[in-house]
This record gives sequence, structure tokens and C-alpha cells, in this order.
Amino acid sequence: MRPVSFGSLASLASLAVVASVLGACGDAAPPGGVLRHRSSGVPAVGSNEQHDPNDIENDGPDPGNPNANTPPAAPTSAGQASGQLAVTVSNAQPSADLGTNVTIDVTVEPKAGFTGDADLSVSGLPDGATATFAPAKVTLGTTSVTSKLTIAVPVTTVASAQNSSSALVISAKSGTTAATANANFKVNPKLLLTIPMNIDALRAASGTKYIDQWGAAFGATQQPLHTQDGNGIVVSVKNGDSTAHIVHGANGFAHGDQANPIPPNSMELLQDGTPRTRTLNVGTNCNGYPHEGQNGSSASFRIKVETAP
Repeated sequence: MRPVSFGSLASLASLAVVASVLGACGDAAPPGGVLRHRSSGVPAVGSNEQHDPNDIENDGPDPGNPNANTPPAAPTSAGQASGQLAVTVSNAQPSADLGTNVTIDVTVEPKAGFTGDADLSVSGLPDGATATFAPAKVTLGTTSVTSKLTIAVPVTTVASAQNSSSALVISAKSGTTAATANANFKVNPKLLLTIPMNIDALRAASGTKYIDQWGAAFGATQQPLHTQDGNGIVVSVKNGDSTAHIVHGANGFAHGDQANPIPPNSMELLQDGTPRTRTLNVGTNCNGYPHEGQNGSSASFRIKVETAP
């Protein structure tokens, strides 16, 4: 038998270490998929990261965040009526994802024969969120009148921490007469990223170019998202274009499934048909673009997640 040299033993030991590292850090093959090991470095936008031809791009199951879907707690009291006015809301536990809005009905009821105008207002909104009433002034006669309260949440609004919400007070006031209704409002740590319509027409430039069509916060003038440690922002992708696309991800935004492009006007799904999500925690500074086609990186997005101030 040929003797094994010390150098050979060292090489075997090195191989054993590499195999051990791959066993600990490589990706487990998801159901119906193939094993994909993470590349040794993080690719930048526009780089040619190598992918398995059948890669479904699962870098392990997405951890998710239950707080992205749970409603806020109910308020401890419904509000305060007066002898002449009462206010009720259609939803005392409203919530909205980042970059969206929610509308609830606010009904003002006259009591004891009250007639006249009442001005509507709301207090307690989280920083960055805005509210509008339609109408903001109601004229009361013998019956109740309903106004629509819409709360808008820009993507830069701080996500509500786990088990927390903003206590809203919705008021109707006429002179010295006032009544209120209470609601707890939650900003879900959740975001929908939409592939822009006609994105191929935005790819003429060469090199990396961040475009506002993904959303101003993700484009040329990036604005960070804000949340708390342990309260990751759950991102879903929708293809808003009329052509199928695959999302190239980098720096923490996992790559899309090369074998299954997202159909037009559809959500990105896993191969089992469940929604594909990516949970981005504080410290994430990721980017991406449509994978297929020429000059894909000239139509890039970027997302930065920072600790809530």
C-alpha cells in the first residue's frame, strides 16, 4: 500500500473541514427542489452570480414574522359619548401594511334632538402616517351620518413593535359639544414590492441604475425602512408587468426561482403554490432587479432596513 504523506493528510483534513462547513452552512433542499449552496461572497447588483439551472433559490425557509399579520389589541373602551353626540367606528382594530392605506367608517349620531355641523378629527397617529376624512364636516339632522376615515402609511413609517399599536381617538365636535371613539391602529411590518409595468423599456441604460418606478424609497433617492430588532419586515413580490419576470436578489434579498418566472399581474409563489416571502431584519441593505433580459441592473431597486428611531 502506498504510504500517505503528511501533506496528503493535511489536504484530507482540509477537505473534511470544507465538507463540515458545507454541511453546516449549505442550504437544505426544499421539497420538490434541489440543493443550493450559498456562494462564498455576496453578489453586487449587476454581477453574474452562478445558479443551479433548476435552482428554486430557497436559502432555507423564510423565518417570517407573525407580527406582520396579527391584528392590534382591542381598545379598552369604546370612547366617550355626550348628551348630544355619539361616535362609533366600523373597525376599532385597523391596520395597514407599509406603503398602503386603510379606510374605516366613522358614524356620528345626533342625540336629544341635536342638529347642526360637527367637525371630525383624529389624534394618536404614528409618526409619518396621515389621515383624511370624507367629509371632514358632517351635518346632522334626525339621522346618523357616516364619514370615511382613510389612514395612509408611507413605506418610511415605523412599523409597530410586537404587541403594540397606536391608540387613536376619533372626535366629533360642534362648539362645546364633543364625543369620541377609540381605536388601536397598527403599522404591519409588511411590504409589497411590485415589478413596474413596461420595465423592459427602462433597461436601455448600461450599468446599475436605481429607478423610482419600484417606489421612490427604493429608487434614485433611497429612504430607509424602520423597524425594531426581532421585528423583521416581510416582503412579497408582485409582477405588475405584462411580461413574466424573475427577481435577481443580492445582499439579503433572496434570488427568485429561475425555473418559474412570475406570471404577469401575479404574486411570486414557491413551487408548492404558497406565497414567496423574504423577511428583512434590521441591518439589511439589499438590492435586486429583473434577472432575465438585457441590462437588467439598469432597472434596479434597493431596500435598507434600519432600527426605529
